[in-house]
Amino acid sequence: MLSLISSTAGRWIQIVVGLIVLIGGFCWGPWGFIASVIGVVLIGTGASDTNLLAGWFGRGYNGSDIRR
Repeated sequence: MLSLISSTAGRWIQIVVGLIVLIGGFCWGPWGFIASVIGVVLIGTGASDTNLLAGWFGRGYNGSDIRR
């Protein structure tokens, strides 16, 4: 799972899903702010090659470390 998220395709999926959640967040009223924050986090982690789930599995947060 971590290798998929850290791959180039996984990073692009994070960015696209983040954009969808961010745009949807603008339409969802008060809960939209929370969705927008999640969308920004997904875009940021996908663009910076960071994997926030890796810490739970005892791996480094940098995507290049996971791909080695």
